[in-house]
Amino acid sequence: MRNLLGKIIEGAAVLCRVGTVVAFAVLIVMVTLQVLGRIPGIAAPIWTEEVSRFALLYLVAFSCGLAVLDGELVNVDLLTSTLPARVQAAIDKLVDIAAIVFALAIIPGAYAYVINSVGERARSFDAPMVIVYSTILIIPVSLAFFYFARLLGFGKPMQHQETL
Repeated sequence: MRNLLGKIIEGAAVLCRVGTVVAFAVLIVMVTLQVLGRIPGIAAPIWTEEVSRFALLYLVAFSCGLAVLDGELVNVDLLTSTLPARVQAAIDKLVDIAAIVFALAIIPGAYAYVINSVGERARSFDAPMVIVYSTILIIPVSLAFFYFARLLGFGKPMQHQETL
């Protein structure tokens, strides 16, 4: 059972890594077009600004779960860094549980937000906005999934000190 769960988690992580790379590549292309559009004689398409914002949203949506899995989210550990390792581990588990509860609490509202956006269109290039607004649902689902995976022992623990 643990091997199957590990494969599911790894598959989701690969999907998120691919999504992160694609979103980053789109963001690079759009920003490059915007910069080139500042050169006299070169016209950038008007939709590059909007697409770059959408790519940034997808970059965050796909990478936030990976940050959880790799233990790289911001951790305020001024108090916990002075505590014994076992207490730090217990606090980390409590933080994981709290994050799961908050992410699960957000999912119904995020779903309603996405459903209510059906029919809206982007202004500059007439794409359905549900494509963009779905990132609002991807983020809490990804956070809940990867925090749960970390709670079960998959992924890396949070770093409690800076490494140089």
